[in-house]
Amino acid sequence: MKFFTQIVRQTRESWVGSLRLRMTAVSVGLSLVAVAAIGGFLSYTIERNLFESRRNEIVSETQSVSGTVQSQFDLAINSESSIDIEEANSNAQATIRATTNSPGLIGFAILRAPGQTTDQVMTSSSSIGFPLQVVSDSLREAIHDDRTNVYYQSVEVPGGSPGLVTGTNLDVPIAGRYDLVLVYDLADVEANLTFVQSALVAGELFFVAITGLIVWLVTTRSIQPIMTTAAMAERFAAGNLDERIDVEGTDVSAKLAGSFNRMAESISGQINRLATLSTLQQQFVSDVSHELRTPLTTIKLAGSMLFKQRKTFDKDSARAAELLNRQIETFEELLTELIELSRFDAGAAELELEPVSPAVLAQSCIDEVSPLAREQGSIITLYAPGGHKLVDLDSRRVRRILHNFLANAVDHGEGGPIEMWVDSTSTAVSFAVRDHGVGMSQADAARVFDRFWRADPSRQRQSGGTGLGLAIALGYAKLHGGVIDVWSEPGRGACFRLTIPLGDAVDPVSPLGLPPIAEDSDA
Repeated sequence: MKFFTQIVRQTRESWVGSLRLRMTAVSVGLSLVAVAAIGGFLSYTIERNLFESRRNEIVSETQSVSGTVQSQFDLAINSESSIDIEEANSNAQATIRATTNSPGLIGFAILRAPGQTTDQVMTSSSSIGFPLQVVSDSLREAIHDDRTNVYYQSVEVPGGSPGLVTGTNLDVPIAGRYDLVLVYDLADVEANLTFVQSALVAGELFFVAITGLIVWLVTTRSIQPIMTTAAMAERFAAGNLDERIDVEGTDVSAKLAGSFNRMAESISGQINRLATLSTLQQQFVSDVSHELRTPLTTIKLAGSMLFKQRKTFDKDSARAAELLNRQIETFEELLTELIELSRFDAGAAELELEPVSPAVLAQSCIDEVSPLAREQGSIITLYAPGGHKLVDLDSRRVRRILHNFLANAVDHGEGGPIEMWVDSTSTAVSFAVRDHGVGMSQADAARVFDRFWRADPSRQRQSGGTGLGLAIALGYAKLHGGVIDVWSEPGRGACFRLTIPLGDAVDPVSPLGLPPIAEDSDA
């Protein structure tokens, strides 16, 4: 059953994936239908003509023989109006043998018609081996009803071959009416028909095969430019922007190749320009971020001094010092994140691995965020079915990811419960944070990792934030070779899950569901 299923699947894939196969199969199928219809009609016509021709020949011979025999009986009467019946019968049989030359004659019989009373009776006679059983009552009744015509009937003669029985009436002087019956074997007609039909079938199959071959070759020739273009497009999509198609001739294929080359040239130019702009943008951000470090340090020192002496200021000045200190901290955080992103863009970020207990790391993150969560009315609960063994992680970066997950849950959890999950297997360790707040639409969930993007810019955040947290978290996850998955529904909350492979594992299955569900929870 498995082998059959595999064959069906491979056939389906070949059918869907090959235009050449579909066109050839359709052409062969239509050709088969056409030649079958034409061949059937020709076979029927030839069969009918062969049978009618042979039948007419046999009927004509029967008429000729019956006329000769009837004349012989009529001339057998002597001057005393009497007749030697048996001699006449013997002479009639000799005449039949001498005058029948159509191939396939099995035998003949002269049979007395029933229901007669005559002065003399001629003994019914037949040739040796005459198959009397094939002479039906219906044929003899037709002969009795019409004494002038020859009647025939298709039968199966001994041996299984098709045959033909003919019969007509004879008037024997003094002895009454008799039936002249002849039986013919039509095996030669059947043999001719079989040969013709075999030749037709062979010709039809040859025609269909030639048609399929021609369609296959023509289709191959026709779609070759398309296949070349498709292969070139795949290589182009894979990043080989210098790929081009050789243009030969002036036909449609050449126009397709030329159009593809122009399109590729345009796309390549656009990609190169965008790559240059992106590089310049990244370099600009990196340069500005680093150049701002020195003045920011000076501003931070001055702001810190003002913040420490705020109690000596009047009320408005003290408030201004506090705002200045807070904005400097926000600016420093933004600058730090921009520098971190520039490291990702430049490929300069490196992991600092150390043995860490994932469960202990998660608990420490909860301890840091819990005071802020309690202010919002949320309680963070840790579920750790696994993750108690030491694994190699960059604890600083993983802590930053988890802290971001928890801060977002507090900001958008609407004061509801927050769950944090940790679990691990031999191939992966996974963390997940679930809130029961406002949630997001699928469109918003797809953009949460965009830089500076927020689902609701007007929403007040309790944990600060620059709009770069999840973008940096995704960069940290990728640096570990991991992934971040998001689940969210409006009104039901959101869940962010981090999965990091362990050892040499590639694309491991996360030990946590999305969202995870506790055994005693209905969420």
